[in-house]
Amino acid sequence: MSMRLFLKYCVVIALSTLVVSGLYAQGVDSTGPTMTGFVDMHAHPRGDLAYGTELFYGCPYGDISVALGNCKADHSKNLLRAKLVEQTEGQNSKTWKDGKVGYPDFVTWPSWCSILHLQMWVDWIERAHKGGLNVMVALAVSSHCIASAAKTTGPQDDEQVMLNCIQGIKDLVAHSTFMEIALTPQDVRRIVANGKLAVILGSEMDNIGNFYSPADHYKATFNPNPTNEQIQAELDKLWDLGLRYIFPVHLNNTVFGGSAIFIPTLNVANKFVTGSEFVPEQISTKESGIAFHLENPMIGLNPIAKMFMPLLLPKDINPGRKGNYSFWDTIPGFGHRNSLGLTDRGRFAVKYMMKKGFLIDIDHMSEKMANEVLDMATESDYPVNSGHNFLRGDAGNEAGRTLKQYAQIKKVGGMVGLGHGNNASDFVYHYHKVAQIMGYSHVAIGIDAGGFSPLPQRDTSIMVVYDSTFTRCTTGNRTWDINIDGMAHYGLLPDYVHSWSLAGMTSQEKNVFMSSAEHFTQMWEKCEMRKRNMGK
Repeated sequence: MSMRLFLKYCVVIALSTLVVSGLYAQGVDSTGPTMTGFVDMHAHPRGDLAYGTELFYGCPYGDISVALGNCKADHSKNLLRAKLVEQTEGQNSKTWKDGKVGYPDFVTWPSWCSILHLQMWVDWIERAHKGGLNVMVALAVSSHCIASAAKTTGPQDDEQVMLNCIQGIKDLVAHSTFMEIALTPQDVRRIVANGKLAVILGSEMDNIGNFYSPADHYKATFNPNPTNEQIQAELDKLWDLGLRYIFPVHLNNTVFGGSAIFIPTLNVANKFVTGSEFVPEQISTKESGIAFHLENPMIGLNPIAKMFMPLLLPKDINPGRKGNYSFWDTIPGFGHRNSLGLTDRGRFAVKYMMKKGFLIDIDHMSEKMANEVLDMATESDYPVNSGHNFLRGDAGNEAGRTLKQYAQIKKVGGMVGLGHGNNASDFVYHYHKVAQIMGYSHVAIGIDAGGFSPLPQRDTSIMVVYDSTFTRCTTGNRTWDINIDGMAHYGLLPDYVHSWSLAGMTSQEKNVFMSSAEHFTQMWEKCEMRKRNMGK
């Protein structure tokens, strides 16, 4: 080959590589998915290290007779916590009772409705992986307000809990033979190609950097008014820890912006952290789909909770105390949304997150904040995600996504993770709608296991058939059947995915879902490409 032909060949190859990498970075699949498997965009495998470490029971690895043994020592340590656990665990199923003892018989837990017992044992994660799970976003999470109310020994402050959770996820991964932490999209491709589960570290903390001041005056270092330099230093620290996926806002207003309001009790946690209530504003239900009204948290407080509340929370935070919370006006045809949008410090933080290459999730942001962040993302052509959510209905709240928001996520090459739904039929119903909106691409799931959220119930309208090629999950003396138990734990995720075809998911939709690992990686590759231009 002549030197001229050789140079021409090199130029052609280089240009072709740039074109292909550019297409992938924009979320455009030019040759079809190269990586199979799906993504769980929202998991909390170390919930046991959150909420003061004594409210959420269990450990995902170790001696199973100890890790998943008897929860009595934690849940019944004192009368106040026992009552709090009883009230919390009873909210999703009135018939479920905590039998305390887990392994080896697992008589009462794990259960789809039990949100305070571990559902992500390492063997169950491995079964999910063997069933097609190739990428998992593993998030640190907690609530200082809940940890304080449960009278836990701690830690309770968000910064230390986050550090413990991130290290705990690393320890879990190191204990396994089938997981590896991914720090780059190239890592994801390599890990999955080697037959392993790629784990991405993330934070869904209420207040990163301890940028708040709690009402219980917990002994830790807090900074409710950080400078931009301090925000940047905190984000640099998170990046250096290996954290790549981030929620700027969770369940309360932060220095970055407003939180979506969708249940009255969030007002209690918001006041505990910020010293103030949410300030809602009226918005037309017809135009926005928001019908939610922020009620005084005193309304609906049962007599037992009202009796114990003065012992659980500071006097000025107690929702059972008259005058602590407002009664907001309601107008027919109008709903409430948070009046707080993106703050100046929030705008700086999000811009810097893009500059670093963080994978940003807009879930839990107030509608106003989410729209402002999406506008920033559109202007910079930077992918952002909505990892555990649904399309907003006609009588929804501001936490749900709008058609316009999904369209913007699609435009910038972001990912959508649908919430798991109440059961298979419910999930497929939502998947039909959102997959179409997203152009049958970039749609995954956000299970939220370990995140204070119940898992899917059994679907009585369908029947999953187990046979020699698809067997039931067994641990200790217990065997689970999704037709009876629902998705009792993370190990039944393959059973849940299997049930969707029976509930009406089309082969096209199933292919989209089973390509979500590739689409997620394409999204991340685009973030890596776009971050290079963010400082210009």
